[in-house]
Amino acid sequence: MGKLGALVRAGLKSNFGFSLFWHRLLREKKDRWLIPVFALSLLGVIPLFYGIIFTIKEIYSGLKPLGQESALAAFAVLTGQLMVLIFGIYYVLAAFYFSRDLEMLIPLPVKPSEVLLSKFIIITINEYLTIAAIVLPILLTYGVLDHRGFSYWIISALVYLALPLIPLSIISVVIIAMMRFINISRKKDVLMLLGGIAVLIAAFGFQFLTQRADSGAITAKEMAEFLSSPDSLLNRVGAAFPPSIWAAKAIVHGFSGKGLMNLAALLGVSLCCFGIIIALSERLFYRGLIGLTETSGRKRHLTADEMSRRVSSGRRAISAIFMREFRIMNRTPVFLLNGVLVVVLLPAFLLFMGKSDIASPTAALQRAAESGKDLSTILFLALFMVICGSLNGTSSSTFSREGAQFWISKIIPVAPREQIAAKFLHSFLIGMLGVLAALVVLAIMLPFKLATFAPAVGLALITVILLTAVGMMIDLAKPLLDWTNPQKAIKNNFNVFLAMLADTAILTAVFFVLKPMFKAGMDGRIIIFALFVALSSLAALSCLALLKFADKRYNEIES
Repeated sequence: MGKLGALVRAGLKSNFGFSLFWHRLLREKKDRWLIPVFALSLLGVIPLFYGIIFTIKEIYSGLKPLGQESALAAFAVLTGQLMVLIFGIYYVLAAFYFSRDLEMLIPLPVKPSEVLLSKFIIITINEYLTIAAIVLPILLTYGVLDHRGFSYWIISALVYLALPLIPLSIISVVIIAMMRFINISRKKDVLMLLGGIAVLIAAFGFQFLTQRADSGAITAKEMAEFLSSPDSLLNRVGAAFPPSIWAAKAIVHGFSGKGLMNLAALLGVSLCCFGIIIALSERLFYRGLIGLTETSGRKRHLTADEMSRRVSSGRRAISAIFMREFRIMNRTPVFLLNGVLVVVLLPAFLLFMGKSDIASPTAALQRAAESGKDLSTILFLALFMVICGSLNGTSSSTFSREGAQFWISKIIPVAPREQIAAKFLHSFLIGMLGVLAALVVLAIMLPFKLATFAPAVGLALITVILLTAVGMMIDLAKPLLDWTNPQKAIKNNFNVFLAMLADTAILTAVFFVLKPMFKAGMDGRIIIFALFVALSSLAALSCLALLKFADKRYNEIES
C-alpha cells in the first residue's frame, strides 16, 4: 500500500488543491475575499435545503400509512447510483486516459494496477461529494422521522461508502475494454465519444425497459400482496438497478439477518468488481494508452489559395473566438458531458425518474397543471427550465477550461470585450439548449397551453442570461488554469461550486421578493411583467459589469 498510498495522496493534492489554497490564504494572504463570498452564498442554500427536507417529509407522510416508507431509502440509493453510472462515464475516461500526469506516472516503478486504482479511488471520493446533496438529505431525514437507532447510522455509513463502487466499476470495465480497441483507430476521438454516448443510451434504455415491464395494470389481488410487504415499493423502485435494492434493504433492516445478508451482497459484489478492475488494469490499461497522444503522419501540400484561406478565414473576431470555444468544449469528452450533454441528459433523466413510483420530480408541476393557477404554473415551469439550462459548469469554467493555453487569449489581437462577448454567446447557447430540452420534456409529459409556456420560456431565458454573466465573472476573478486532468477544470473547480451557490442565492432572493406579492393578492400578469422587467434589468447590468471587469482583469491573469 506504500506506492498506492503515495499515488493517492499526490492525486488528492492535485485534485483538490487544499494545500495551495491554504498557502495562498494564510501565508500569501490572498483570496481572502472568498471567505465572505462563500459565507453569503451558504445563506442562499439554507432555504433550498429546507425545501428539500420539507418535500421529503411530505413524501414520508404519504408513504407511512401504506407501510411503504422504506421506499425512500431505495429512491435515495437508486438516484445516487444512477447519477454515478450516467455522469461518471466521462470522468473515468478523463482520469484514466486524458490526465496529463500519465506521462509522469507511466515511467515510474509502479504497477499499472496501482496507477489505475489510485485514479479510481480519487474518482470515488469525488463521487461521494457529487451524490451527497441528494442521498444524504433523504437518508438523514428518513432516519430521524422513522426514529431509527444506532444500527441504522452505522449501516447507512457503510452503504454510502459502497454506493459508487459498483457503478464506477461497471463503467471502468467498459472503458478499459473499449479503449483497448478504440486506440488502434485513427478516429479514436470520435469513437470514444460515440462509445460513451452508446453507454449512456444503454443505461437509459435499460431503465426504460425495466419501468415498462412493471407498468402493467395491477389487480386487486396484486395490490393486496403489494401492500402486505413493507419492501414491495422498495423492490419496485430499485428494479432499475438491483444493487440499489441490496443497499436499501441493508439500510432498512439494519443488523438483522436480512439486513446483513443484503449488506454482504453489496460489499461482496463491490469487491468482486474491484478485483476485475485490477485484473484488467494489469492486462489492458497500458495497452489502451499506447498511441493515445500520437497524431497521423499523413500530410497534404496546400496550394497558395488554400493557404491564404486558412491563414485568413474571413471570420470576424467574435465568430473566430466562438469557434475556438466550441472546439475546446467539444474535443474534450469531460467538457462535452458537463457542458453540452448534461443540459440534455438532465431533462431526460428527470423524464425517466418521473415515471418512477415514488418522488416523481414532475409531481409538483403535475399538481400545478391540474390546479388551474396560471401564475404558479408559469413560475414552476420557468424554474424547471432555468435549472436544466444552468445546472452545468459551462459559464463558471469558461476561462479555466483553457488551462495552460490561456496565454493565447492574452496575446491574440482581439480586445477582451470581444473575447468575452464570444465566450458569453457560447455559454448562453448551451444554457438555451437546456431550456429547449426542458421545454420538449414538459410538452411531452404535461398538458400546458402555449399561453402558459411562452412567458415561462421568456423568464427562463432572461434568468439564464443573468446566471451566465454571474458565472463568467466568478471564473474570471480567479480562473483555475493549472490542472493536469480536464475533469478538475470543470467538475473539481471551486468556481463552479461558487457559481452554483450564487445561482441558488439569486433564485432564493427572487422567491422572497415574490412571496409578499403573492400574499398581497396582486394580479398574476402584473407579477410576471414586474419579474420580467427586474430580471431583464439585472441581466443587462450583469453583462455590462462583466465587460468592464474583463477590461480590468484580463491582462492581470497569470497563465
